Amino acid sequence: MGAANAGAAVSAAAPLQLERVKGGVTFRAFLIGIVLSAVMAYANNQFATVHNAHMLGGIQMPFGSVFVLLLLVLPLNLLLRSLPLVKPFTAIELMTMYIMLLFAAMVSTPGTDNQFMTIGPGLFYFATPENGWANLFYQHVPSWFAPGLPAGWDARTVPKDVINPVFLGGKSFAEIPWQAWMAMLTGWGIFLLLTYSVLFFLSLMFRKQWIEREALAFPLVQLPLQMVDADPGQRPPSAAFWGNRMMWLGLLLAFAYHFLKGMNAHYPDWPVIVSTLPLPFSEKPWNAIPPGGAGINAEVFLGAIGLAFLLTREVSFSFWFFFLAVMFQYVLAEMFGIPVVGLTKAGLMSRPAFMIYQSVGGWVMMAAMLVWTARSYLGRLFREAFTTNKTDEDEPFSSRFMVFGFIFSFGALLGWSSFAGINLFYAFIFFLIFLMTSLVLTRMVIEGGFLFPQAPYFPLEWMTAGMFGTAALGAGTITKLSFLQPTILLDTRTNVLPGFLHVMKIAEVLRLDSQGLRRMLLCAAAAIVVTLVVTFISTLQALYSMGGLQGYTWFTKDASQMVLNNAANLIKTQPTLDKWNIAWMGVGAGLVWLMMMARSRFLWFPLHPLGYIIASGYPITRLWFSMFTGWLIKSLIMKYGGSDTYTNVRPFMIGLILGNLAAEVGWMIIGFRSGTIIQYWPA
Repeated sequence: MGAANAGAAVSAAAPLQLERVKGGVTFRAFLIGIVLSAVMAYANNQFATVHNAHMLGGIQMPFGSVFVLLLLVLPLNLLLRSLPLVKPFTAIELMTMYIMLLFAAMVSTPGTDNQFMTIGPGLFYFATPENGWANLFYQHVPSWFAPGLPAGWDARTVPKDVINPVFLGGKSFAEIPWQAWMAMLTGWGIFLLLTYSVLFFLSLMFRKQWIEREALAFPLVQLPLQMVDADPGQRPPSAAFWGNRMMWLGLLLAFAYHFLKGMNAHYPDWPVIVSTLPLPFSEKPWNAIPPGGAGINAEVFLGAIGLAFLLTREVSFSFWFFFLAVMFQYVLAEMFGIPVVGLTKAGLMSRPAFMIYQSVGGWVMMAAMLVWTARSYLGRLFREAFTTNKTDEDEPFSSRFMVFGFIFSFGALLGWSSFAGINLFYAFIFFLIFLMTSLVLTRMVIEGGFLFPQAPYFPLEWMTAGMFGTAALGAGTITKLSFLQPTILLDTRTNVLPGFLHVMKIAEVLRLDSQGLRRMLLCAAAAIVVTLVVTFISTLQALYSMGGLQGYTWFTKDASQMVLNNAANLIKTQPTLDKWNIAWMGVGAGLVWLMMMARSRFLWFPLHPLGYIIASGYPITRLWFSMFTGWLIKSLIMKYGGSDTYTNVRPFMIGLILGNLAAEVGWMIIGFRSGTIIQYWPA
């Protein structure tokens, strides 16, 4: 499953028979990486939360991280070459700093892992007699789930002096009630570190299977590795990448395109660059397809076209094909006389439940197949962990460390849940969904190159309407899990499991030995801890100074209200288990199983299940046309030009990605001052 892209130069850059590089990760790279991680976390918060000028992170190949790598490679390393007393950075040092920035940009992204910081205050600030949140939730909220609640909280009195300034602002740094937030930040900080720990050990357990045995393509590491020339002995830049004219042509084309688009946003007299073409349908049954962002718009993202070109054609084809197939289900429903308006809706996009539960079944089956495929290696790991504790020479840690680390981290998450008063059985199911989602999402990133992965379903919706019914969970469990869900399972674009696998792939390409890989992983862990601390402090400073009713309102108020309204709706309406949802899950699981079987038996089979399981979500509504364009260009080149032409065009496509990214960050810096948002990637 998942052969590497035939044209992937990254895989070829590190033949396994070459001698491994010992060490390589230097102390100066670690120190600089720590400082850069702290700066990235603060800047990400300021750019997004305060100035709403888009995010430096937010995707699995963050703009900010690659942009800083660009500055390190070109101006800085060129300057260091001319200085006699300071050596330029090596490729390993540059990639060490890049992976630290990778985690810093993702973990600090507003509205993802730090969403709990606005849900707690939002519960009290937005509570009204009309929505009834006080009666529904207050009695079930632990005192440390929100700021300023004393241990003897009466479930009624709201600390307005702590809560109101979060949304109204006007407080200086010294006036922030830090003491009121300490218990909350400590509790949730422990929770996030435990989730990262579980994903870290899970990545170790799947490293060999996905990197060595299946040799997956890892499209998102190709650009940063080529920027440093992927040779551990290099002191970039070198002519291999930076001297390629096709790369510069792609970079300049993308930069010029986005320069015109950005200038038009600031000065309307500049030529208009049309990058979005709505495709409205007015005739029946086609008008059943929803308009706007939930339907079919043709959007052009040059960087996404370049990434689609790097993928295998079956993957890029499946992404856009299954999206259109899902949209056609609206048409089929209309043709069969089933009005879409009256159907039960589910998921983040409020699509008909039969679509969402097909995706749920597909994600479950995909996760099961991933584990099944790796069963022999995973079985060996567990046997060795409980018996001989054997350590392979190329593994960074022993079998016992990997297995018991995973078990203890997962057990600690359940212990945290018990301390929070969450029913352990439902907490166990919830975290199983988290692991399943993370595993499949990671496969989507490292095989499919999907920048912006999100699950189309809500776990709580699934647990109530597709597993147990609302009454079984009860209002207390629903309330508490409604705080957990947006923190780790709502905006999953910054899930760190793909990041850990990217570190391991980078180490493999750079031919680092097990000690070097351990050092890289420890650098990543240090960057996460520093980023969390800076993110907590800078977020509170931003909220108390400007007020959450301004800036990036999805993070500061909209997501909180959506989450709590959904929880209130579950408690009020008490939806029961719907057998049709289970049936549709069976349909989705069956289709994924059939596709997997066909792929294993027929080389010509053109469909990949990753496209099917993501088709009901939000990201593909923004990316499908770019995926189609990249697939079409690659197909035509392979048919009429052959592999040599593909190899020659590939640097041009990588240049498109880099130019798109550089222009994005450039306009974000301008938007930091002007308050203008110019989006070149979906967000």
